[in-house]
Amino acid sequence: MSLIKKIEIRTIADHLLPTPYCLKISDSLLLGLHLETSQNISLACSVKKEEVQVIPFHSNDPVVYMSETLLQTFSLPKEDFLLSIKKQNQTSIVLGPFITVITEVHDKSENVSFGSIDSFCKELAIYCESKGIYFYITSLKLMKKQVGYIYLDSKWEKVNVPLPDVVHNRIHSRKREMSSQFEEIVTLLNNYQIPYFNDHFLNKWEVFQLLQKQEHLHPYLPETELLDSKRKLEEMLYKHDSLFIKPVHGSQGKKIFRINKQPESYELDYTTFETEIERNYETFQSLFLSMKNRLNQQLFVVQQGLSLLTYKNRPLDFRFLCHKTLKNEWQVTSSIARVSSKDEFVSNLARGGELKKVKDVLLESFDKKTSVDIRKMMIELALEVAEVISLSREGTYAELGIDLALDVNGKPWIIEVNTKPSKNQDPDNLANSIRPSAKAIIQHCLYLAKFST
Repeated sequence: MSLIKKIEIRTIADHLLPTPYCLKISDSLLLGLHLETSQNISLACSVKKEEVQVIPFHSNDPVVYMSETLLQTFSLPKEDFLLSIKKQNQTSIVLGPFITVITEVHDKSENVSFGSIDSFCKELAIYCESKGIYFYITSLKLMKKQVGYIYLDSKWEKVNVPLPDVVHNRIHSRKREMSSQFEEIVTLLNNYQIPYFNDHFLNKWEVFQLLQKQEHLHPYLPETELLDSKRKLEEMLYKHDSLFIKPVHGSQGKKIFRINKQPESYELDYTTFETEIERNYETFQSLFLSMKNRLNQQLFVVQQGLSLLTYKNRPLDFRFLCHKTLKNEWQVTSSIARVSSKDEFVSNLARGGELKKVKDVLLESFDKKTSVDIRKMMIELALEVAEVISLSREGTYAELGIDLALDVNGKPWIIEVNTKPSKNQDPDNLANSIRPSAKAIIQHCLYLAKFST
């Protein structure tokens, strides 16, 4: 097993050392690593290696002095910072780990922003510093230049950075993720065998097809079809009294239709379209014609509507945030109930949805024992969905948002799976705290970087 110690890196001027390629290590740390005085060792930092000579100095603290030249060689800052040192064998040590989140960086103003995950990135940075992990934020454009943002003295500083040991992909744009720029970064990571997750967005139709292959999940899947013809919609309406029509690549509850079949008419509702649509139609033909232009703009799936449990007569679903952690096993890091606003039929926060505790919502409709059993069943189902998806797709997936709903009998249904789940729906997102989901991401990064004890 590798020996890993948390250390402080300090800068020392080149002229104060026999050669810039010396590593001045406190004698207490030297003893803890079982290294010999004045020996030559291989020092690895990200993808780079240098031969250095070990020089001891007296201190009870785990401190390493590096020359300005060595710091520059490894693209490390000259300010003091915390890191970890791993002894691989008697003649080889590694500095790290280097973890990055790649996302959209908005740096045209004086203060850099990382959009909807801005506060979450700060949590990751603070947690990493406490664990002796070098953490930075970068973008597709910045990563090509080996530039990123590190969190120093409560603010983000733009610096040169080493290539990472592991990458957490939080690119929010599907279009950007399909760009040649993204492909270049993926090629770079693959060339250096640098792991990254999540591999890429999965759309609604991909997810349904993956889950449908698992016979044991069939009872929990609403009937879903790719809406590729007028006949398909007509057939689904013949089978079901209620349908949802969702963009294959949609998110945040945008551009969703709901159709309710009445005895002699069809009732249409929808979200976030720019122009008004008539709500009631006497014939299927008139209904379809009213939707046709919008349906032709992108791919949609049509999904069976269900008689779902509500909360005070408002639509309700549940988000289970699942992560792979240090042991490469899935666990639920948070769960929340989402209640729609008064005039909406979707519960997304972007559409005015409200967060509630799962326990409180369940107790509105079920007794205590039944509520506990239902919550346990939903957790097991969420974990099974996460496991199926991660085993069914190439590439690494280690973070998934599983959306479930309950019917009026308390049976869970799988509604959606999100490969880039929102960071604004976490009940543990409290001031001055590091939520479990942030810790889980970093722990899995340590597993992938092979930097865990």
